[in-house]
Amino acid sequence: MVAIRFTSSEQAADGLMVLVRQGTVRALRGEIYICKESALAALDMQQIPYERVPLPLGLNEVDTLRNTPTTVL
Repeated sequence: MVAIRFTSSEQAADGLMVLVRQGTVRALRGEIYICKESALAALDMQQIPYERVPLPLGLNEVDTLRNTPTTVL
């Protein structure tokens, strides 16, 4: 699993759709997305820029989901 951040909100919308088609994606605070390393190839094919960021320390799936507030749209 890798953590990435998109360079703009428009690219984040497009990139998230590409990642969802590749499998499981987790969204964390700060617009950080956790996905499989293999999913990054799809972003590269679509030429959607992103930057890798360090995985949050202690990335426990249950705790991360429990402690990440929902986004109000």
